[in-house]
Amino acid sequence: MLAVIGKYWMVLCVGLVVLRVRLLLRLDGLPALIERLNPGSVTKDCDDGRIKTLVGYVDRWLKLFPYNKKGNCFPRSLVLYRFARQLGYPVVFHCGIRKEAWGLDGHAWLTLGSEAFYEPGPHWQRFTVTFSYPSNSARDVRQISVM
Repeated sequence: MLAVIGKYWMVLCVGLVVLRVRLLLRLDGLPALIERLNPGSVTKDCDDGRIKTLVGYVDRWLKLFPYNKKGNCFPRSLVLYRFARQLGYPVVFHCGIRKEAWGLDGHAWLTLGSEAFYEPGPHWQRFTVTFSYPSNSARDVRQISVM
């Protein structure tokens, strides 16, 4: 019974963070928003099972309530940044662009070291990084640009 309550509590908490990110996106610039999402204390346990569960819940919330027609990568990455940092993962948030036939395309994703962090697919490698947070980790990220 407690496991079921814990599961629903986690689903509710994820939904509240998704809502918070959506509201803060309208009020703050990106650096200020990410600062607000940084947890005050981290557990340092890097629980792979827990982060996998959280990723699934974030993806479900954003599938039910999509951010925009092009995709959910921006709020998804911000929400996962918050949870990953809280669990002790030293992830880096990135935004990037690439040139398409119709104009510029954007994407947001997380990395852990030089690898994507729970990113669905390798398409993130085709974007040129325009913003990273924390910025001192940006030089450690290897990007492939097709511009």
